[in-house]
Amino acid sequence: MKKARRCILPVLIVLLSLMVIATGCVVKEIGSGQGQETSQTSKQATTSQTQPKVEPPVKLKMFFGDAGIAFPSDVDKSDNPFLNIIEKAANVDLEMIQPVYADFQTKFNLMMASGEIPDIVHCWFHSDIDKYGAEGAFLDWEPLVQKSAILSKIYNKDMLDMSRTSDGKVYKLYTLGNDNPNGTYARLDLIQEVWGDKMPITPNDWYDVMKKVKEKYPDSVPLSSGGGFMMMDMFFKAFGAQVDGNGVKLQTTDDNKYIWAFEYPKMKDAILFHRKLYEEGLLDKTFITNTSAEFTNRINEKNAMIWRGDSAAVLGRQQEFAKLGNTNAIVGFVNNPIAEGVDPKLAYWAFSPLGWHIVSISSKSQNPDAAVRVIETLLDYDICKQISWGREGIEYYVRPDGTRLVDTEASSKTYYRNAYTFMRQYWYQEGMDVRMATVLPTLDATQASKFREAWQKGIEIRNKESAMVPIITPASFIPTIAELAPKMDEAREESKVIMYKAVMGEISMEEYDIQVNAWLQKYKYIADEYTKELQEVIQERGDEKIYKTN
Repeated sequence: MKKARRCILPVLIVLLSLMVIATGCVVKEIGSGQGQETSQTSKQATTSQTQPKVEPPVKLKMFFGDAGIAFPSDVDKSDNPFLNIIEKAANVDLEMIQPVYADFQTKFNLMMASGEIPDIVHCWFHSDIDKYGAEGAFLDWEPLVQKSAILSKIYNKDMLDMSRTSDGKVYKLYTLGNDNPNGTYARLDLIQEVWGDKMPITPNDWYDVMKKVKEKYPDSVPLSSGGGFMMMDMFFKAFGAQVDGNGVKLQTTDDNKYIWAFEYPKMKDAILFHRKLYEEGLLDKTFITNTSAEFTNRINEKNAMIWRGDSAAVLGRQQEFAKLGNTNAIVGFVNNPIAEGVDPKLAYWAFSPLGWHIVSISSKSQNPDAAVRVIETLLDYDICKQISWGREGIEYYVRPDGTRLVDTEASSKTYYRNAYTFMRQYWYQEGMDVRMATVLPTLDATQASKFREAWQKGIEIRNKESAMVPIITPASFIPTIAELAPKMDEAREESKVIMYKAVMGEISMEEYDIQVNAWLQKYKYIADEYTKELQEVIQERGDEKIYKTN
């Protein structure tokens, strides 16, 4: 599967800072007729020459993921003030197919199985899109990007190369990165209460902190999740093992090979650490089966105190405590946990030129050009800014000095509008400014002061650690091997069962070794195939790694 690949272009990061201009309505000039005309006819002809004819909006369907951002029940998901901004700019009429977050994967699977694919698909299922794209379900983005005066200024060839599948085509267009990487954040007030002013760094430090919280508040559940290891993977990364809510991941070695996380030397240490937390009641006994409501209960009532997320997650968590009237809780980024001897690039989250969500255009779409206009509009900085702030006189007001004042109550009621900024990864700088202006007034004065200080320190900590991880490596250009996608999903799903049983003590660690070895015999070939791809990339592009620079 040899493909032409070019050298890595550092200009990627520069290109991501460019602002794009929203497309206007499609217009068509109407020419005048010939022959002798009356003055009235001439006037009408002149008018027809100078005034463009506006084409009617193109009707499109879009499968849309809200990423857990709740839409009030009285909001029409296909007709509301903020979607209308996008529709007007792109000259489209969108019918939104928007499953609830909990059912999103299931609805996606049913949609793809039916073959009735809307014009635009927004999701975060990379391997699925590549697989279905290779089977003909989606258009290749590369010619569409090249044709678009707007998209071609944003997505250069290197960025497209990072999105290819094994047939050389690009079926998924990534959202933009936003200099807002994930990090570990926690209840700083609880840490200070039981550990003083020092900050936990190692997994053992965190074990001590969580144990002390449990001793002081016996009903506490310091570590929990919304189901499995989802957003709770910081203690796997702390040992260098790459695991997330979907199971073990492929990771690269220093000698440029792919291995499964099960093969990483400290993976067993990570399992043993979680097993100890589970045995002592520090890890939620129902972490595998938790519903979102149960997870929320652990946070609000049981002192769950450490999570993984970006800066928007930090703000959101702080705001939720304020809504509950909890004036003691202070949330902020902390050092990512890291065990002794672990390479930071394995323990920390990287900045990225690309986001995580993706968009695709159905190969059956009768209006692909209109679908492209929608994506251009969703990327438009000014439109994202307009949606983030909301409507003047409703979500915000302009002071005499020109600054903006957020109406926190009104802005909270239309918080759903932020779902439409996903192409800029939701929380780009302008969006974060609005979010902060909304959160701070809801906090107790002392709490607000402490949170603001924790926010500034936490962002510095996170950015410093994330800058230690290269943003682009040869692995960034490995194409998805579409034919392996089903087996990849199967392997990761089975890996969760092994990990769960080991963490919960349902099998001994000796039995864990036996089951892992059997699993590797079944799925090791996937890592080997990706190693071949990696070697090709290195041979053709070199082994250069690019780090973020300010």
